[in-house]
Amino acid sequence: MAKCGYIDDLHHANLDAEARGQCAADAAPQATHETLEEARQHATVRFASRSQQSNLMSYAERWLALAARIKGLQNSGELYALFQSYQREDNYGAGKFLREQCGLVVFELEFFRKDFFQSLPSEAIARIDNFLNSRLAQAAKDTGTEHRGARGALVALAAVEAEITYILSGRQELIRARSERAFLLLQRLLAVDRTASAEWLAALNEGETACERLGSVLLLSQGIYAFKANAAGARTDLVFAEAPDESLLVRSVEGLVLTEWKVATRQNAVTKFAEARLQAEKYKRGALAGIELTGYRYLVAVSLKELPSTCIPGDSASKEGIVYRHINIAVQPDLPSIAARKRH
Repeated sequence: MAKCGYIDDLHHANLDAEARGQCAADAAPQATHETLEEARQHATVRFASRSQQSNLMSYAERWLALAARIKGLQNSGELYALFQSYQREDNYGAGKFLREQCGLVVFELEFFRKDFFQSLPSEAIARIDNFLNSRLAQAAKDTGTEHRGARGALVALAAVEAEITYILSGRQELIRARSERAFLLLQRLLAVDRTASAEWLAALNEGETACERLGSVLLLSQGIYAFKANAAGARTDLVFAEAPDESLLVRSVEGLVLTEWKVATRQNAVTKFAEARLQAEKYKRGALAGIELTGYRYLVAVSLKELPSTCIPGDSASKEGIVYRHINIAVQPDLPSIAARKRH
């Protein structure tokens, strides 16, 4: 009953406002309808500016914001449908406004696909393309459809949001979590296991190749196949000259992760991380995008002692939305009390 009373109040207020404003509305000049091309141009400027401001965001973080906007529109659509079920007239163009907002979300989805094409899972790209090529997406951008376009677009946007959220919150996040755990495990292992520390000290003295071999074995123990990019941008095994058969990787590992390993000191750490970044950027995504961590790459500097925080760059994202993580592995880490004194 409370809800019906609320709607009655809105209805009477709407009629009063309509009566008071009818003359002014008749006298006002007719607003011009924004053309589809104008809307696209305005959206291009707005989203390009937003992309520059949020270029440190991964596709997962950007999708959270976009998904929240879609869900907000769903709630608005449900409220609009509730009012329409009681009062069919739409004197103030709420349906038209909903359609415009749906059109802007479609434009934003197009920019999302463009910005993260190199890092998004292929399954997600296929789902987005399927929606963008549908009549429902076109109806959302068609200024002549008004509330009819909003109805169809809201249903389609809700469906694609559910699909993409499911894809992005699934295996990719699992691979990332396992990768982070593997590096955490390696550093703690070196802190407590003298045998492991001695092995890594020998590898450190031998060079980067020896370090990346040991590192790849540790990551594999956590279900992660670590690889690097060669000069041609292809996937390269860190242990053997020939990479495992792809069918074997699909059956035996949770995910594939691009890594670049460097031996570093506090004097050259910044340079070494920069070299690792340049090498990692050469990689061109292979055919195993379904089990490959596409949004993150790991740049690993192996050092005798912990590197100062000023020598370790912060995580950064490329223009394609790929986040580069900077990891320092200390072969002979100090005790926490000693490390704290060194930092200060």
